[in-house]
Amino acid sequence: MEVRPFADLLNEACARGPRRFTNVELAGAVRSLGGEITHTYISQLRKGDRDNPTSRTVEDLAHALGVHPAYFVGGRHELAAGEHPRWNPQRLRDLFELVHPPGRGPYSPEEVTSSVGAVGAYGKISPTYIRELISGTSDNPRLKHILGLAHHFGAEPSYFFDDQLAGRVNEQLQTRHVMERLGVNALILRAHEESLEPAIGRRIVDALAKALKVDKPGKGTADTVN
Repeated sequence: MEVRPFADLLNEACARGPRRFTNVELAGAVRSLGGEITHTYISQLRKGDRDNPTSRTVEDLAHALGVHPAYFVGGRHELAAGEHPRWNPQRLRDLFELVHPPGRGPYSPEEVTSSVGAVGAYGKISPTYIRELISGTSDNPRLKHILGLAHHFGAEPSYFFDDQLAGRVNEQLQTRHVMERLGVNALILRAHEESLEPAIGRRIVDALAKALKVDKPGKGTADTVN
């Protein structure tokens, strides 16, 4: 998924609604909510001179502007009532567990490092840092790393911020994962995805898994990332 330049999205968010934020006003709004971003840095982001903010910067800007952080990575604009979206390391753990070629275990951090670096547009990310993101030891990845990780796993970047989207995606991934372990034919899998109601599909998969004693991912039998 191609994401529009951060500068374009930030400028649009600043111009939306009845209030049009200047850089100084936006920095003040961020500060009033407990964040800290200088008006100089905001100016650089809006001009495109800087284009790799941290996830916390993205979240603070989104909070001040009243938009969902996912908006800045190609996702939805509107916040649901009571939502306080943040970067969620569990999402990365879910992708490692659920997204890998059939017949083998999860990708290693070294494999992901190589994949992200090979693209070129996302910069470099080390295996050590990926492990820290998985464990939650590091919890403030930069935008390009988020985009690179999403690209490797074939996910929408907003998956990392949007719990509603992540819930839907994880259901589909868990279903596919179990069906692959059960050896379900790909044609049947496609029919399931395209024609069945999600609740019916889940019941079918759960029944198959129970009958053949195959645990769904996330139930204590997940492969680990080394």
